[in-house]
Amino acid sequence: MPEQLIFLGSGGSRVVLASQIVGTGGFVLQIAGYQVWIDPGPGALVRAKNYIRSRQTDIIFVSHHHLDHSNDVNAVIDAMTLGGEKKRGILISTNTTINGTEKDSPVLLKAYREALKDAYALNPGDKVTVGPLVFIATPTQHDCDAIGLRLETPLGAIGYTSNTKYFPELVEAFKGCKIIIADVLRPGAEKWPTHFCSEDAATLFKETKPQIGIIAGFGLKMLKANPVWEARDISKKAGITVYAAREGMKIDLNTLFVS
Repeated sequence: MPEQLIFLGSGGSRVVLASQIVGTGGFVLQIAGYQVWIDPGPGALVRAKNYIRSRQTDIIFVSHHHLDHSNDVNAVIDAMTLGGEKKRGILISTNTTINGTEKDSPVLLKAYREALKDAYALNPGDKVTVGPLVFIATPTQHDCDAIGLRLETPLGAIGYTSNTKYFPELVEAFKGCKIIIADVLRPGAEKWPTHFCSEDAATLFKETKPQIGIIAGFGLKMLKANPVWEARDISKKAGITVYAAREGMKIDLNTLFVS
């Protein structure tokens, strides 16, 4: 298995989720012999069929229970466990996603919880180690129970902000990452209380200086503004190379070559 990062979409927000102007399948890391699927939203399995074998997934990370990040988690578990016949795999997520609350039912269905080898509900700062991979839950300021991810790997650390507003603690959480993937809902300086805009991504990338930055999780206004142009502007402000995610985009994790 090549060591690579594969995007199965770049969409976020309710409008993009409903319209599927761009995909909401999340992204997949193939590294150290593991296939890790991060935030499999609506259409994840359909988007994946041209790029990966879904049944080879070993670990799922779901940052929070909103549908654009979690909708297909049970479908992916079904694929990776052969409909529950083969108990295997790990889910790493939040307490709401896995166990639910008084107000919210769990996203994870009971039958698929039983099909998994393990399920871990994390709070910011918690860690889960799987072989050579260390999953560290990073803080967010979103409108629900949510976490980001710092994934320590043999090839370096990879960061994912998930949905969050910008706040200074993110710099410490992602400092030293080789790659940082930031969900950026809106273009320019169009602030939103629970999400990044392009200006926020530029600030985070400038302060943390990853080798490359990637923006994803686009809302409708971001798509209309053209994420490629937004990425170029962020790159100039941050002083690093920044790419706009697109379905099928692959990054070789050894060389950082983008195709």
